[in-house]
Amino acid sequence: MSTSATAGPSAAPIGGRRYGGADPTERQSRRRRALISAGLDVFGSEGYAKASVKSVCDQAGLTQRYFYESFTDRADLLVAVYDDCVDFARTATLAAASPFLETETDDTEDRGDPKEVAPERISGAGIAGELISDAARATLRAFMSALTDDERRARVMLVEVVGVSPEIERVRMSAIHGWAELILMLARGSRPPTARQRLASVGLVGAVTQLMVDWYVAGQSDSDIPREPLEDVLDVCVELFVAAHDRLLN
Repeated sequence: MSTSATAGPSAAPIGGRRYGGADPTERQSRRRRALISAGLDVFGSEGYAKASVKSVCDQAGLTQRYFYESFTDRADLLVAVYDDCVDFARTATLAAASPFLETETDDTEDRGDPKEVAPERISGAGIAGELISDAARATLRAFMSALTDDERRARVMLVEVVGVSPEIERVRMSAIHGWAELILMLARGSRPPTARQRLASVGLVGAVTQLMVDWYVAGQSDSDIPREPLEDVLDVCVELFVAAHDRLLN
């Protein structure tokens, strides 16, 4: 789920000469991807506050003029990097949820790759009650692994986007509510949620987020907080999800 569409201040022309097998639009897209990758590395290693446009461009191997064809400033790039991290984690989470789901299909349509299951195709009542514990463990493990396998993503998603600006806070809140909607779709399928169930899903996102923030911060060299085993964090989150499902989301 992308929380915002970052379109730079000046798009490349549709026409133009092909170079290296790519037209101008394709080349700009490649440069944009390179800058997002470099942004993840710089923001996720040095931090947003210490980063500069020049340091990102140096990491990407591009001049600064190419930065400004896709992004207005560092904050614009930070949103794009954050969106990319959210998309990565959401794809992993949906792939892990897929085996537990019944999806809408017809006789002529192949289900295709389970990693590509779309939330809007989740049908019926969502994940069956007897599968909730296993499904919660699989999906939460996938989400956590998306962050912990590359701690640059954890730093961007959990630390670097917090409190930067009101605009980025709105992007972050949109992502939080996007995760909450995903929880509701997995738990309830096509059944409309109540207001209490929406609140419960937001609360679950907040609980997992804060536990992951605590895990990340505890692992830093200047932290005096002991880092608990990630498997223990996962166990607690699974228990929270199962209890919430039984009491509120079912």
